[in-house]
Amino acid sequence: MKQPSPHTRALIQQLYKSTSLWEKLKGSRDDAAILSEIGNSGEPAAIIDIIPFILATSPDVATAAAKSVHKLVLGTTTNELVWLDQVLRRRSSYSGDYLYEWHKLSPGHLGLLERFNDASVSLLGMASFHQSGYVREAAIERLGLITSGAALPFLILRVNDWVSDVRDAAYEAIRSRLKPEYARSFIENLTLVSRLEEAERADHKPLLQAIYQLLQRSECRTALLESLKSEDRFIKRASFKLALNSIDPDLPEVVRLALDQKDTVVRVWAAQRVSSTFAGATLDDFLKVMKRDRFMPVRREALRMAVQRDSPGLLAELRTALLDPHASMREEAHYHLRKLHLMDVATFYLQHLLAGEDLTLYAAICGLGETGATGDDYLIVPYTSHPASKIRRAAIRALAKLNREAHVDLFIQALKDQVPYVSRQALNALADKGSAVNGERIWELFHSSAHAHIRRNTLALIEKLGKWDSIYYLLRALRDSDEAIAGISRFGIQRWLARFNRSFTSPTPEQLARLGNTLEEGSNMLDDRTVEQLRFSMRSY
Repeated sequence: MKQPSPHTRALIQQLYKSTSLWEKLKGSRDDAAILSEIGNSGEPAAIIDIIPFILATSPDVATAAAKSVHKLVLGTTTNELVWLDQVLRRRSSYSGDYLYEWHKLSPGHLGLLERFNDASVSLLGMASFHQSGYVREAAIERLGLITSGAALPFLILRVNDWVSDVRDAAYEAIRSRLKPEYARSFIENLTLVSRLEEAERADHKPLLQAIYQLLQRSECRTALLESLKSEDRFIKRASFKLALNSIDPDLPEVVRLALDQKDTVVRVWAAQRVSSTFAGATLDDFLKVMKRDRFMPVRREALRMAVQRDSPGLLAELRTALLDPHASMREEAHYHLRKLHLMDVATFYLQHLLAGEDLTLYAAICGLGETGATGDDYLIVPYTSHPASKIRRAAIRALAKLNREAHVDLFIQALKDQVPYVSRQALNALADKGSAVNGERIWELFHSSAHAHIRRNTLALIEKLGKWDSIYYLLRALRDSDEAIAGISRFGIQRWLARFNRSFTSPTPEQLARLGNTLEEGSNMLDDRTVEQLRFSMRSY
């Protein structure tokens, strides 16, 4: 919850400031006007501080406070309402005279909150957040008499109250609203309803089932379909889930709408519904849409349905999936082809790579890296200098899988790639090859590069060098003009010290000498404790 702005906080402090005799005589402080200004702030957190003024002896102040609280409550989100519930119950009763009066509120005083017409529902809602279980129960009973859906969020919150009498009162109030005329109100509060799925104070499953069954009834269908266009992502998702799990005649239209959503979660639900429900021409139409979907799980669901149907064009569909840009789709197709013994996948990728078709080049390189043999690497090497960065990255990754040891020099050269993710892929390929890398060569690459991402990646590779070479170059990197790079070096030095006893390799006299000289030159760039730790680590040698 966003706390009140400095301006609103100043207004609240003004309200709680004692009125001087001069202000009383001149009437120069208008608390009602201050409360109205706070109500217009759109800052629900201010409710905590202004709600006690509802009990003010001045009718004007009490009315202004009631209207402001109501206005702010109407503007709350679900998370803000939950926050208000938690904070109002924790606020100390010794935080001022007005707060003390609010905490003294008893069930018999709740009638005072019903004198403000439309604002009453919000005020009783705040009373349902009171510290006293007796007040909460009485507030729920009064909210239960309000026939509009405005009371529903407060009832849902209290159905998980830790006091059983309060829970029971809220439960009965909600049960009495399980009618089609309350469908829109339940939909508006689906976020609060869903919170009950994780609540543990009572078994809410029967109530949840009753609410969901209500919303899936034909009488509520119009309201549910309207909510599929909601601006609230959670309500929209929950509504699609309910609509997709129904058996109404308009289900195909709901599925079509769901498959057209930007929300990938909704599209996956729709794809799963297609696989379990439809057949014939309707299924074929949906599969065409799913195969073109940009989200891999939807395409994969379409492929799995094709396998289940064992359609005449299954081999063609599996071959198409082998050339999908997503690794999971290629693996899915590979799994089914291996299971069905239909073709040799590595040969398929070799053929496509030799054909050199641009549209399938990326998938062919990736696929050969995933299924090929060590000797296939020669076909991929030329693509490490391809104009397209995506192809260069795929080639480096494939070579690392097929024959990593043979291409260390190529990976080091690829570290210099001006595209960050290609350089990073080269670093990944060298992840466990630190011992095979010449430290001076890596340092020259670090020192000569003008690109920060290359220096970061080479610095990461420096950390994988031998124990006494890595610390030497890390100390030299402290002098980098980029403070971010120097900071990474300092962190690397701390990591080296923490891992010092993992290896008992002794430094050569040459390594020890150059390390000592570099430490003296860079000691002013490290804190005294780190310098002393480094000197101590060298002392025994």
